[in-house]
Amino acid sequence: MTAVEEAVSPRWATEPFIMGSRDEFARLRSWLSSVGYTEPELCTKAGAESIGRLKSLDAGRTVFSQPVDAQSLLVLLFLDGKRFPWPVVREVLSPDELSILTALGILQNAVIDPRLCVASLALFPSEDLYVASDRLSGMEIFGKGLPADLVYSPLTSEARRFVGLMPRVPCESYLEMCAGTGIAALHAAKKFARYAYAADITERSTRFAQFNAALNGLENFTAVQGDLYEPVAGKTFDLISAHPPYVPSEATEMVFRDGGADGEQITRRILAGLDEFLAPGGLFYLDCVMTDRDNDPIEQRIRRMLGPSEDEFDVVVIRSGTVETKVYQAERLQAGRMTPEAFLRQAALFKQRGIARLVAITALVQRRTTARSVVTRHRTLSGETRAEDLLWLLRYLTGTVEWGEEDVNRLLDSHPRALPFAELRVRSVLRDGVWTPVDSKIETVAPFATVSPCPPWFPVLLSRCDGRATAREQLDRLRLDGIIPDTTTNEDFAQLIRELADVPFFELELFPLPPMPERNPTTIA
Repeated sequence: MTAVEEAVSPRWATEPFIMGSRDEFARLRSWLSSVGYTEPELCTKAGAESIGRLKSLDAGRTVFSQPVDAQSLLVLLFLDGKRFPWPVVREVLSPDELSILTALGILQNAVIDPRLCVASLALFPSEDLYVASDRLSGMEIFGKGLPADLVYSPLTSEARRFVGLMPRVPCESYLEMCAGTGIAALHAAKKFARYAYAADITERSTRFAQFNAALNGLENFTAVQGDLYEPVAGKTFDLISAHPPYVPSEATEMVFRDGGADGEQITRRILAGLDEFLAPGGLFYLDCVMTDRDNDPIEQRIRRMLGPSEDEFDVVVIRSGTVETKVYQAERLQAGRMTPEAFLRQAALFKQRGIARLVAITALVQRRTTARSVVTRHRTLSGETRAEDLLWLLRYLTGTVEWGEEDVNRLLDSHPRALPFAELRVRSVLRDGVWTPVDSKIETVAPFATVSPCPPWFPVLLSRCDGRATAREQLDRLRLDGIIPDTTTNEDFAQLIRELADVPFFELELFPLPPMPERNPTTIA
């Protein structure tokens, strides 16, 4: 490589780690825990909700600003990528402690100055696991830019959402696609899967996943390298998860990031493979960004991506953040991440395909085992939504998908219970000196975000539903109090209860929700 090539072509300066023995990894785990390098202890000390919210020094964190003990030194080295003179490191760590880190190659001489100590990777606690990845700053690299096979950090907000909302149900076989560090498969192997696989196309990611499995002493875990399902051909899985590359890009400059011209190239191929690799009754969990297209909802496009066997699958999409394509493109152009020529080509492509917005989504795709209608629905994510809420929604929607007129009595005999996160918003106008209500809305953020217009009498019904009276009894009382017309039929009222339970504003005893946290009145803005 010439000096000019080295200046413009990024490559890793050093190996990120050494695959150690079982004993060496056990010693490292034990020592990290003993010095308080755990998620609960770090977050408590820093006042953070999770390890992903542990602010860096550049964001104003001061509790770990100096390497005064092993805990603070590890935060500065592994999370912030700081470099320290070796004498400073030796003042904090004993020879035995230092040998644990150097034996595995995760503390090395800095390339810029061998008198400085640097961590070769990011190493952080994730619940009761330890996970290693590349950092997004402070990396030891020759050349300009970042190598294409960078192993993306699971500490980003997108990756934390992926891990936080992943279904955790007991299963025989688990597969994580586009695995990177293998963090989802690691949690699966540790907690609920008899065996877990992590599949990624890059050698570097596969090696990191292998390192992470050894670091956590997991023997029911295999990291495999190849193009999507290629390395697990012939196998089927009860649970498959994917956090694929999804950034619209003409070329693949970063493997973890770029997802083809419309950002959906990898996602389409993963969905198309579910017919072969997802077992009957199995569940697929997807977290990515997809495109909103004119008159073509995301959940319907996901269904078509499943291919000829689409009628075997339920599809539930949970939408979260949305950005207009014009805003997205302008921001990338301004940040220098796109040339004017690429901007024009992408704008033309978006227009041709009717792409108006980019939407962050979480989706569940379930392969049915009985001859029933399949579900195709969507909801909106909120900050209160939990993984167990997604699984509840899938159970509820599939359990009620074929309810019809004959289920009126079932709904009327149910005991609806209003959920605690609902808020009433009333808009009034001043008429002849009197404030007169003109419209009202009910909002909720748990388990999903919803805003719905409501008739004036609905808040009365909501306040009365505490799970003790049946819907039929509530209807009789509303009629008796003159709150709703006598002409309201049982069927009409049952349909209302169904619609409110779909949101849900109500909980039905047939489909109990997981216990909800205490209501925070300031949650809804």
